[in-house]
Amino acid sequence: MRQNNQSPRPGRRFITPFFAGLGLAVAVAASLSPGIANAQDAEYAAIQQAIQQTAGAVVQIETIGASASQGELTLGAPISGTRIDDQGHILTSLWGLEETPASILIVEADGSRQPAELVARDFSRELVLLKTKPSGPGNHVALQRKEKVRVGQWAIAVGRGIAPETPSVSIGIVSATGRMYGRAVQIDARISPSFYGGPVVDIEGEMIGISVPMKPEAGSAGEKSDWYDSGIAFVVSAEAIASRIDQMKAGKDIRAGKLGIVPASKMPFSDDRTLSAVLALSPAKRAGIQADDELLAIDGEAVRWNADIKQLLGPRDAGEVLKIKVLRDEKELEFEVELAADIPAFRPRVLGVLADPQGESLEITHIFDDSAAAKAKLQIGDTIQAIDGNKIDDVDRARLLVMTHPPGEDLDLTVLRDGKPLDVRCDLQSTPDTVVAELPELKDPIGEEAWEIVPRSLPDVSNKSCLLKPKGDKGPQLGLLVLLARPGTEKLEPLVEAWRSVAAKHQLAILAIGPAEGDRWKPAESDVIVRLIQQTQQAINVAPQQIVVGGFGAGAEMSMLVALRDRELVRGGIAASGSRPGGFALSENDPASPVQFLVVGGTEMPVWGRVIANVGFPVLQQPSTEKEPLADDPKVRDAVGRWIRSLERI
Repeated sequence: MRQNNQSPRPGRRFITPFFAGLGLAVAVAASLSPGIANAQDAEYAAIQQAIQQTAGAVVQIETIGASASQGELTLGAPISGTRIDDQGHILTSLWGLEETPASILIVEADGSRQPAELVARDFSRELVLLKTKPSGPGNHVALQRKEKVRVGQWAIAVGRGIAPETPSVSIGIVSATGRMYGRAVQIDARISPSFYGGPVVDIEGEMIGISVPMKPEAGSAGEKSDWYDSGIAFVVSAEAIASRIDQMKAGKDIRAGKLGIVPASKMPFSDDRTLSAVLALSPAKRAGIQADDELLAIDGEAVRWNADIKQLLGPRDAGEVLKIKVLRDEKELEFEVELAADIPAFRPRVLGVLADPQGESLEITHIFDDSAAAKAKLQIGDTIQAIDGNKIDDVDRARLLVMTHPPGEDLDLTVLRDGKPLDVRCDLQSTPDTVVAELPELKDPIGEEAWEIVPRSLPDVSNKSCLLKPKGDKGPQLGLLVLLARPGTEKLEPLVEAWRSVAAKHQLAILAIGPAEGDRWKPAESDVIVRLIQQTQQAINVAPQQIVVGGFGAGAEMSMLVALRDRELVRGGIAASGSRPGGFALSENDPASPVQFLVVGGTEMPVWGRVIANVGFPVLQQPSTEKEPLADDPKVRDAVGRWIRSLERI
């Protein structure tokens, strides 16, 4: 059984074995004044009663599945389940049940086992409904509450994921409601994976909900449980389950509802409610919502801040019909939109130009060969004033409108040439799968002799790091290539020194980082990498569109994890063709923070590259015969520099 060595805070008790510590609690209570002792005795007795009346509804769940590579049967780690009626329905966590296993077994407290069938999944709330033999009356917990869940009230988590004969218990309080974009209640009880699927009740034994692993965006099983032992755990509320349980009992899977809009601002509490883009083939697009609309309300709830959008859409399911109110040309418009379970994967489109802001337009400074811009006969010096009728005032806005343009439809541009407006129609292309061969010369590049290597570190971690950058403070805007060292690398300086000529040619700072432990990278170190990147942004002037992470050996696999997990910061990932990245979340590319990948080495695209491309990530390849292309092939290093600079293209 899971042990809990944390010292309880005043007024708090953590009870792990059933009824553990009762004698100690009475002894402590006896030393207090009678009023306090009686109150604590009553509170403790109520907790024990809540556990006792809940424990009978909690079962252990074992899964037996087939290994895709070997065809062998594998036994999944046991989790908990909660009987919700006397008809044999059991709720549990999606943990380990994303795919249907060969066999699901319900293990009772006496050790007896019986098979269960999978009825339905709620993919948005990480829940699964199972069906087995009826349990008889009184051996379940009801999905009902007398009053709303309140912050500060007791939260008692019960599970049987470790030893079926004795329930595990962890106690905390409700610390927040409406978390995970409105999908969960947050509690501070320590919840391990063995508790997932078990009930969380209040001091009166009423259901708060079901314990599940969650993170804001889609993630792998490991990522979703990263907060175990951090004092943060998530519970799907009984009310949310009760309103959907009939659908699940009817065998209907539930998925998160998607609208398909891209807010202009990325800041959560920005009051800019303008939409920068609307995804092609999305419910919003079909309903008539447009880029530049100002979002006023979702189903009657006012949108005050950018954060409200995700909060209001988060708990909504596919198939729900919402009323979306927008402001367009000073007129309020309302649209009915049916949310979708899936929107065709966003695949970035490109015009094929580089451009500089010129007031409320963009001046084209370079046109890539064989691009849509070249075929439309755009010229260097043309200034783009509007895209599909939308006025342009910055590069990011133009890039987003181009990226999200519907495939198969021409893009209409308004450009100014020789002082005269000109309408141009372009047939956009997908992002090319090869690195650009040539780029324009940079203005006033900093020569190799003016670059220096400086150590970097964080005060609370042991990871070593160093940075190749121009001498002096801040300076011109630079791209940033982050290199994650192979475990066991003793000195980082040679890694960045090998890039000195490429850094000067393409104006790239090079940040090398080593793992905290000499023999491996840990997934949790992705946070350290992000912090070192942010520290570097404070020290030098980094171009936000040109931050890329690559690596050597296990460092390459770590770079893929960072690129997929930290998309708000990182714009690209590099890995050798022979790398075997795994264990990361693979959700679709996001136009609000698009990411590209570069495969270096080999001549054929690896399987993982094709998998990533299938969900909308552009994957380019730079062939090489070298075993360690990033370290040993100058042509690859130059191609990396060109690729990073090309991330700025529209």
